[in-house]
Amino acid sequence: MRIAQLNHNQKDYHHKSITVAGAVRATYTKPFPYFLIEDESGTLVCRPNGPLPAVKEHLNITGDFVLATPQNCTVELAMLNETDRQNVLHPTHNCHLAGCEFAKQVAA
Repeated sequence: MRIAQLNHNQKDYHHKSITVAGAVRATYTKPFPYFLIEDESGTLVCRPNGPLPAVKEHLNITGDFVLATPQNCTVELAMLNETDRQNVLHPTHNCHLAGCEFAKQVAA
């Protein structure tokens, strides 16, 4: 699922299992452990079910999409509570997603 579609219809997906594919844009430990996953259409907050992934990892993330106010926060967030994580393989070491570790390099 594209992140923009999810963000535009958040209430339709509340408490539904979804899968998104994208590159890890950033990781954080405060105010709670989470990472940002980004595809061509947008960015989504993900709560890991294990260790935080590495920045620039290209992943398929499956989880429960929720609208909730996490502990130590004061605003409601749209986020994916991860249940499964799979690395996206790049046999040619080439990727169309700019944030991926295998993103196509533009010649200078």
